[in-house]
Amino acid sequence: MSGYSGLMSFELKEAHFYHVKIGINKLRLFKIGVSWGSFESLILSPKLGNNEGKLLKEHISPGTIRLAVGLENADALIEDLNQALSE
Repeated sequence: MSGYSGLMSFELKEAHFYHVKIGINKLRLFKIGVSWGSFESLILSPKLGNNEGKLLKEHISPGTIRLAVGLENADALIEDLNQALSE
């Protein structure tokens, strides 16, 4: 990665809706949101539990999670992601 941006995405190894939902719901600092123009950190998954076929047709992994990093402390955000996504 070169340069910088507050927008990024990653894929969960376990792409089942359950794993995506549980991981996102454990977050404390990131809020679920679709607007990337905010000062707060936001998270979103395109997987809704019933649209896996559509995602695959659009070449989007069902395990994709998108982040928009806000103005919170970077170490706190990393810690929040670690606690939510670790088993």
